[in-house]
Amino acid sequence: MDETFFGDFLILVLMDLRSGYLILESVATDRCFDTWFKHVEPRLNSLGVNVKHAVTDRAKALIKLAITGFECESGADLFHAQQDVMRWLGASLGKRLSNAEKQQAAANPEDLVQAEKNVTSINESKLQYHEHLQGLSEDLHPFSLLNNKLQTEKILLDKLEKRVCCFEDIAQKQTIPDKNKTANKLRNQIKPLAMNVTVWWLWVNENLQALKVDEILEAWLVDTLLPVVYWHYQLHKTQNTAFREKYQQAWEASSLILRDHPLTDALSDSKLQHWLAWSEWIVQHFHRSSSAVEGRNGCLSKMYHNGRGMSESRLKALTVIHNYGLKRQDGTTAAQRFFDQDFPDVFSWVLDQMGELPMPRKGKSKIVRDPLKILAVPA
Repeated sequence: MDETFFGDFLILVLMDLRSGYLILESVATDRCFDTWFKHVEPRLNSLGVNVKHAVTDRAKALIKLAITGFECESGADLFHAQQDVMRWLGASLGKRLSNAEKQQAAANPEDLVQAEKNVTSINESKLQYHEHLQGLSEDLHPFSLLNNKLQTEKILLDKLEKRVCCFEDIAQKQTIPDKNKTANKLRNQIKPLAMNVTVWWLWVNENLQALKVDEILEAWLVDTLLPVVYWHYQLHKTQNTAFREKYQQAWEASSLILRDHPLTDALSDSKLQHWLAWSEWIVQHFHRSSSAVEGRNGCLSKMYHNGRGMSESRLKALTVIHNYGLKRQDGTTAAQRFFDQDFPDVFSWVLDQMGELPMPRKGKSKIVRDPLKILAVPA
């Protein structure tokens, strides 16, 4: 869930993150809880959808909408958490390093040693900043990147708290003020960030209980098969080279464990394919960021600034195109993934609804004038 502005034009956006389906893209006058609920409730009721978990930024109206309106947990958005840290430390470290390098280049021989120390110190802090910023993302997974073990809420809380302490140490070392109290803000988001993993595990366990699997099979699914499928999914989803290398290592390590497990060979091919399909389906429902909504907002922003502006009727058309026209690499649209059924091609459907096009208007016959013909002049 998120809002986007185009001048005085406010749009409320609600997206199913797994499928990318835009459940709501509506024009509103404000973004308070009552307005959100007024737009969202009838839409969800018409689709027969119950929201089990919401990933949002920390806007109070969105938190209330999740807890009070949807009656579910509100998970913090990793994208916005990292963005806050970047605004606090990233820009300051970059500027300080640039200034330190200029001072080093212009330094006198007697000041050169101190100037080099300043550059080295800032460089070290910048490397630590990037390491821990990336570490926020590496920590927030259902499984540990180091040993593929299941991550409980307590483990995640400890890891994220250490990251916040490291950011504070970097700021203190480089005397970077925290005017917006970003460290406290980030610390307050630790539990909501970990909630994204906790809720997913609760849903996995409930699903397994509904399937009534025995303890041996459940342990094999949770500890052995799910890590393989999860890291394989993340490996092909991310575009970050550093993450891809770590996901590759985690996937290979978990694959070896799966191969050596006695139950893997004991299951028939049909059973193995059944649980593999189940694992792929359940892994796709883990989300910790609403960056897909931000991407949609960026797409709308580009269209708005191309000179044509944005109107309510145009927004409705763009929503339909997004849900029923745009396709992923697997050839499926957002509507196909959300409803789990096929839909006709949106362009062909529009043509069928239009019927026969009217004939073009008959133009006037063209008059050819002869410049050599002298018009008669009345006497």
